[in-house]
Amino acid sequence: MEGAEFVSTDLASVTYPYTTNEPDRHGNDRWYVRIVVNGKNRRRRIRSQLGTPEWVAEYERHLRVLKEGAQPRLKRVQKFSLEWLINHYIASAELAEGSPATKLQRRNILYRIAKEHGHRDCRTLSKESVEAGRNARAHTPGAANNYLKSIKAMYRWGMEKGHVRHNPAEGVKRVKMKASTWKPWTAEQREQFKKAHPYGTTARTAFHLAFDAGLRRSDVVRIGPGHRGETHLRINQQKTGKPVAIMITDELAKALDTSPAKGLTYVESQHGRPFSVKSFGAAMRRWVKEAGLPKGLSLHGLRKADGVRMAEAGATENEIAAKLGHSDTRSASIYTKGADQQRLADAAIRRYSEQTASLLDPVRQNPKNNSLESGTYSRSGGPGGT
Repeated sequence: MEGAEFVSTDLASVTYPYTTNEPDRHGNDRWYVRIVVNGKNRRRRIRSQLGTPEWVAEYERHLRVLKEGAQPRLKRVQKFSLEWLINHYIASAELAEGSPATKLQRRNILYRIAKEHGHRDCRTLSKESVEAGRNARAHTPGAANNYLKSIKAMYRWGMEKGHVRHNPAEGVKRVKMKASTWKPWTAEQREQFKKAHPYGTTARTAFHLAFDAGLRRSDVVRIGPGHRGETHLRINQQKTGKPVAIMITDELAKALDTSPAKGLTYVESQHGRPFSVKSFGAAMRRWVKEAGLPKGLSLHGLRKADGVRMAEAGATENEIAAKLGHSDTRSASIYTKGADQQRLADAAIRRYSEQTASLLDPVRQNPKNNSLESGTYSRSGGPGGT
């Protein structure tokens, strides 16, 4: 987990850059200040309690000491080599403006490329070379597509700066994603979980933060009373860095009001401390097991169930994307397409069922017979006729 964030005494949400949480083998949080000093990673541990003035003072002291010993400079490499382009892109404002998750992901991908192919001329990198890199990662489609996005973004920036004249990633097709292994929870599974974990438990609070608020795991472990307004929860998403506002429903309000947590976050560990993302995942698996539910059900599955619920209620792709904090509607379209398929299929089944019933019903086939059976006679015949 990167970028410590907690609510200060004036209830302002403050994010502390260059901080990482690296839990020990027991799941206990260990916060560090980590920066690159002269090309090498350096870190110092913050031992004070997260959320206290002592923590902030220790953070500032470590950051000052580390920066004083730093002499920021680009590694000396051959001009116009691939490593040269990567170093300049990583130091650019273009990448600095991205979300924390995007910056970390692209740095890791590009540094690995520089290690293996940094000696190559960035101006002559071919489309075939990029395709080969994609194919080498095709067994994990997400990694292959993130590789393509990183190369394409870097070369797009390089073209704007005049470093290169072409983008070798243009026209390279993305790898088709496999069916998601994150299954949405069914209504029966959700009810079984709620029965096992009533209001007033940490598990129940986490459930509603994921299902009713639609928060990711990285935000569930961070959100607290300081993010709550009269009608909405407001938080800057850990993944994208963008703010999101979530309306507080009655069920969500009850879960927050009855949360057993006493600190700065709504969900806390058994030791009364905020969860790390990793330790929270382990806790969620334990809660699922305690409810007698099958393995594989996750907090992300509750977010997916929220998306399915909204789509089946007729929500638009933009509405779903806004609620779940997506940057575009591609993910939301999965839910709406599924809901549209069900509605269209149901309508088709009803249509042919009605036609089949009509063909098999002799009364429907012959309205005249229907009038005789009902006791209604025509004026040209029957009792009373002339």
